[in-house]
Amino acid sequence: MEVCVIAKCTYKSETIMFSVSSESSMVDILKTLCLRFRGLQLGCFTLRYSVPSYPSCFLETDSDLDLMRTFLLISNGKTVDILVKDLCGSSEYSGDFCVNKELIACEKGESSCSSTIEDRNEFLGRSKRASAKPLLSNEWETYIHHVGQKFDGGAEEFRLKLCKYALEVGFNFLYVGNDKKRVVAVCSNKKLEGCSWRVYASRCEATGSFVIRTLNNVHTCAGRIRESKSKMMRSRVVSSLIVDRIQLAKLDVHGDESKSFNELVWYADAVKETNTGSLCTLDCEAGINRFRRFFVSFGGCIAGFQYCIPLLFIDATFLKSKYKGQLLCASGKNGNQGFYPLAFGVVDSETEEN
Repeated sequence: MEVCVIAKCTYKSETIMFSVSSESSMVDILKTLCLRFRGLQLGCFTLRYSVPSYPSCFLETDSDLDLMRTFLLISNGKTVDILVKDLCGSSEYSGDFCVNKELIACEKGESSCSSTIEDRNEFLGRSKRASAKPLLSNEWETYIHHVGQKFDGGAEEFRLKLCKYALEVGFNFLYVGNDKKRVVAVCSNKKLEGCSWRVYASRCEATGSFVIRTLNNVHTCAGRIRESKSKMMRSRVVSSLIVDRIQLAKLDVHGDESKSFNELVWYADAVKETNTGSLCTLDCEAGINRFRRFFVSFGGCIAGFQYCIPLLFIDATFLKSKYKGQLLCASGKNGNQGFYPLAFGVVDSETEEN
């Protein structure tokens, strides 16, 4: 008779629920727990389940799992509480968790565990090691987690976080639908092994954000060990990791561009006070004081121009700052045929008025 119950698994302050059928094995349960609970590592935890009159029953092997299902069938139980508990020392693989011990033995290269090689490949991303210094990618495994999850950055943000999630968990995926309105991805092992992992997200027309519509977040394929190199680590992922640091460095060197416009009034007054004969003109939109254009000609440059060839050359170049615009420059030639700067201005565009 088919026995299917709902397992309510609690780890620290978080609880997940999933179905346990007569076809489920301990490997299936372990795989689900390692994928769903953040920070849970293979070999570092034990399982105990609770039924009436028996609050702490071992759940370590397939035999224990069969006994649990049989007891629930007899007692007509529909749900079971399972407690996921850390071992005392995560670096010391102690305890009687048989499945975990065999898999750990494989990782250590012991020949006695050759029969568990296939099982060990089923745990995606389990090659991670505890580190005193948290890895930059530690939080990536939380980027994709439930139906209804929103991404305010639209399709671009969703695709980027999906790539990071796959990198951290340890699998590759393929796009079967990918545009500005919808993104559909499946596990790369779908064709070879029939893996059922799939995610579908589309744009919410009301807000413009991307929303996960359907998600099957459990892999039924053999998976793979996290590798030092991955096809998912593309240039867009790398650039997203360093863009914030680059922006902070530019801010330290050049200052805040938005705040610099507020200093123009002070700058014009300072130039006139310290460089006699200078001309500074700041033009703003009436009523709202929005910047339009700014011109400067230093007093020293004005005085020196009378000794230059009486020709002016005017040119403009595009500014590549946050607010764009153009830089105008009027220059002449001195007696040595060298460039002589006379005046410059910052404007919105190269027009007759400017």
